[in-house]
Amino acid sequence: MEHEKAVKEALNALYHHPDDTVRVQADRWLQNFQGTLDAWQVADNLLHDSSSNLETLIFCSQTLRSKVQRDFEELPPGAFQKLRESLTTLLKKFHKGPPKVRTQISIAVAALAVHVPAADWGDSGIVSWLRDEMNMHPEYVPGFLELLTVLPEETFNYKIAARPDRRRQFENELTSQMEAALSILTACLNITELKEQVLEAFASWLRLRHGIPGAVLACHPLVHAALSSLNCDPLSEASVNVISELIHYTASPSSGGISAQTPLIQVIVPQILSLKAHLRDSSKDEEDVKAIGRLFADVGDSYVELIAAGSDESMVIVHALLEVTSHPEFDIASMTFNFWHSLQLTLTKRDSYSSLGSEASVEAERNRRQHIFRPAYESLVSLVGFRVQYPEDYQGLSYEDLKEFKQTRYAVADVLIDAALILGGDTTLKILYMKLLEANAQTGNNFQEWRPAEAILFCIWAISNYVSAVEAEVMPQVMALLQNLPQQAQLLQTGD
Repeated sequence: MEHEKAVKEALNALYHHPDDTVRVQADRWLQNFQGTLDAWQVADNLLHDSSSNLETLIFCSQTLRSKVQRDFEELPPGAFQKLRESLTTLLKKFHKGPPKVRTQISIAVAALAVHVPAADWGDSGIVSWLRDEMNMHPEYVPGFLELLTVLPEETFNYKIAARPDRRRQFENELTSQMEAALSILTACLNITELKEQVLEAFASWLRLRHGIPGAVLACHPLVHAALSSLNCDPLSEASVNVISELIHYTASPSSGGISAQTPLIQVIVPQILSLKAHLRDSSKDEEDVKAIGRLFADVGDSYVELIAAGSDESMVIVHALLEVTSHPEFDIASMTFNFWHSLQLTLTKRDSYSSLGSEASVEAERNRRQHIFRPAYESLVSLVGFRVQYPEDYQGLSYEDLKEFKQTRYAVADVLIDAALILGGDTTLKILYMKLLEANAQTGNNFQEWRPAEAILFCIWAISNYVSAVEAEVMPQVMALLQNLPQQAQLLQTGD
């Protein structure tokens, strides 16, 4: 018990001693202890000890998780069985929490599964073992559900000191048990208070990108549970995660690609589009709006090649994405910027039209598509200009805030360049010039209202390399207008 006592004393010093030097020494001692062979047994003992406080439980669960992940080969042959039994007992003990402890124990069991072949868990691997445990001990389902959630996540956790061939084998073991995992989750849907946890686990398994037919997922109870939860207020975070993963899943080559997943796409996209009205609902929580914006952005990014064909259905998605771009919060609006760039590349690059054969056919189709999307990019230019406007309190911005503001400007400049590549630099300049006239009218003789004009001048600067050298209609008017603007430092610098 000497080691256990030393750990408790070090933790008490770390969290409660008034002297910084003592706390640093305690932290260093605890870190060194975690690397020792004794840490296995001491952490296990303290986790089973009913007198251990929360600080001790968290530290010991983290220690045991780390040991399983990184130091499993320290254990003698045959130690697996005893370790699994101990971890299972702990998972049951902490099935109601504390959550931090339960999560660490769950990760430890999942890491153990990475190290140990499926045969050591029974005939069908850890998922079947887990199903049997849940059937025998339904009162511990919350803890087992967390284990089911972290299992796929550990496939991609390179903190685990497993050999590459064993890691690949583990991923194959999990994908072969996908049906069994989804069957467990479907059964747990009947427990209302576990619905969020079930959906989070479903999202986790979808990240494996295993090829479940789109027709099967399209009518799967877990998918319908996630879709129905999109209408909850507040929005279900777990349902958003599921739908986001489903979108990525349908576009993944390992799932068969978009054509194979069409039945599922036809189910999820209309449900997402039905959320469009929430983007302008001022009563909606900002996090909910951000989640909705994320789903629209996922649709755009994943299906950009389909959208680029310019069908009526595609344009419904494009208009919804413009709605997201128009949102006053930059964090939400900027979610769509990657889509506008990807769409521009798809519309302009010859590779997108390689199946058409002749140069004449390629040019005709490129012109047709770009004509369809011109109004969207014209709207885009009008929507992003104000994003680069200096804030009223710009002089009081911290270094970090100023850095973030500059990054915003560069991001908007990139979007404007995408628009210029579709519309042409001269057309983009005309749109911005009209905005400059509006800004100039606002400025008048008011020195304080220089910011809108400076923002548009920055936008003009961003696309200036794409304006033709012989452009003689708008640029002279821009230069003439500069004479009427206030003599303000930022404005003069941008207009130089």
